[in-house]
Amino acid sequence: MKVKFFSPKKQNPDEEGGLSVRYGPAKRAVPKWKWYALVLVISTPLLFLLWRVGAALFFVNAPGVVSLGKVSINSPFPVVVEKIYTSPGALADEGELLMRLEDPAITQRIYILKAELDSLKAEIPASSSRAPVGAAYGKIRIAEENERYQKEYRDSIQSLFSQGAATRAEVDTAEDRYRQALMALSEARTSLLLLQAPDFSRQESIAQRNSRIAQIEAEMKGLEERKGLFSVVSPHEGRILDVLPSEGQFVGGGAPLVLLGRPEALIIMAYLQPRHISYTGEGEKVTVRFPGSLSVVGRVSAAPEIAARIPAELAGVLGEGKQTLLVRIALDEELSSHLRVEGLPVSVHFGFSLLKSMQMLSGES
Repeated sequence: MKVKFFSPKKQNPDEEGGLSVRYGPAKRAVPKWKWYALVLVISTPLLFLLWRVGAALFFVNAPGVVSLGKVSINSPFPVVVEKIYTSPGALADEGELLMRLEDPAITQRIYILKAELDSLKAEIPASSSRAPVGAAYGKIRIAEENERYQKEYRDSIQSLFSQGAATRAEVDTAEDRYRQALMALSEARTSLLLLQAPDFSRQESIAQRNSRIAQIEAEMKGLEERKGLFSVVSPHEGRILDVLPSEGQFVGGGAPLVLLGRPEALIIMAYLQPRHISYTGEGEKVTVRFPGSLSVVGRVSAAPEIAARIPAELAGVLGEGKQTLLVRIALDEELSSHLRVEGLPVSVHFGFSLLKSMQMLSGES
């Protein structure tokens, strides 16, 4: 059984018990457009979320940075940084002096040879068969000090090598310097024995002294030339991105000293989500948007071969720590100098492809 009720109010809302009732207008009449505006404001976050999700599916964008072509300038030998003439951010011309290095062993060897040379030139040969031996003893003392120094240096390098803090090349270099010190000590002692020999004539003493002077001068010349090789100059024109050691620091052979950026070898490094790998084929056209609303056309220079974590300053809250494809972008036109800034953040737009987007949605590769 179904019962229906009919209210007279529904038919005649202005009558009550047969009497006409006049209602006044509403005191707070609200226009309909305000209600629509309120609904729009409340739904804006939802609409924005839907737009971001839809845009991420069909419009592929990735954060990126400007990267200058990098050249690492390394130490040729184990040396001490004597003087630094540049700083990060400075412009460097080709051939400009960046840093001066010093090999303590070469400097000490030059000092020892100079002392011996001065002693030999000041020495007056005796007329008797027993020549003065004071200078020879002085040479031996200097050679003994050098031998002790090189032995301690060799032992310290071997200790560092056992701890994994030194290379085999540094150990071999230290061992070679110690052997040279032993040879120099042996030569000094042999010279003393020759001076003390009873049958050593005046002419033979002078000839030996002159021969030794010639040997010392030749060795000093070679050491001075080798010392000149320790001037670090810029191989190209560019900008100094980093200076790794500090003055007075010891660095091993092959250790990086200066990182140089070359503006003419500029590329864009884009961090793309792996699901968009179909957009990274070599030669794919992209648009790079720089700060200031400047857009430049570029192309993927090579298919990505490295996956890397997106930097925190580019990722935002939701993307921090995620693995991304590292895509190299070459620009089709030359940038102005004020945009050639290492690490400048940019946005890379990889275009729109309905087919690729539908394949991504369906899970196809």
